[in-house]
Amino acid sequence: MRGLRSRPPLGGGEVTNRAFWSLTVSNVVIGPLLFLFCLRQWGTDHPWSRVDLYSGSFLALAIFIAVEEAITFARRAFRSREVAFEALGFSYDPLLVRLGMLLNAAVVLVVLDYAHWHLVPALARPLLQNLGIALGVFGALWQTWADAWLGRHFASDSPQSKLMTGGPFRFVRHPRYAAFLVRKLAWPLLFASPNGWALLPAWLVLNSKRIRREEAHMTELFGGEYAAYAHRSARLLPGIY
Repeated sequence: MRGLRSRPPLGGGEVTNRAFWSLTVSNVVIGPLLFLFCLRQWGTDHPWSRVDLYSGSFLALAIFIAVEEAITFARRAFRSREVAFEALGFSYDPLLVRLGMLLNAAVVLVVLDYAHWHLVPALARPLLQNLGIALGVFGALWQTWADAWLGRHFASDSPQSKLMTGGPFRFVRHPRYAAFLVRKLAWPLLFASPNGWALLPAWLVLNSKRIRREEAHMTELFGGEYAAYAHRSARLLPGIY
């Protein structure tokens, strides 16, 4: 994620308030209910047999992230239409934002495979699935840290542009994307699903394009200051990339 240009005037509060609550209800209530609907074993004596350690961990982490995002990030970023569009990337990269939404919806294919299809049973290895849980927890905690910094940034009414280089931004330029990709790696491991592995390259390409667009946007905003920050910091993996 990024710093901001001078703050635009606040406006559209009623619209963004509705958008915030719609997104929060969708992520905290509707999404988990749809997840459980997909897991249910219809017409059997054990309809909830696939609500186990792995699917339960996914559900708990998904709700945790949804609540965390609402509290630390979205409620501050959605205080105006202008700030929300900047925070989400709609102001400079609307197409990739929409493609990301479509890929998010495709997680249903991963859940259906785990609950019903079992396309590649050999992938269901407890060691790998437990690694998926560990990566999911790490990604959730890392994102919480990044969101806390971003939330404070988007809550500020300071008219001065400020590049974020503290907190998780000391280690990588895009800590939220790093956390996001760790979680996307966790899900195919946890669910033992080839569908998840098939979606992972799409997420990598999409985030790579998003990072390049965002860095170009940041260079426009901060010029040499951002170039110097980029020179001394990694994009996603400290010391590697």
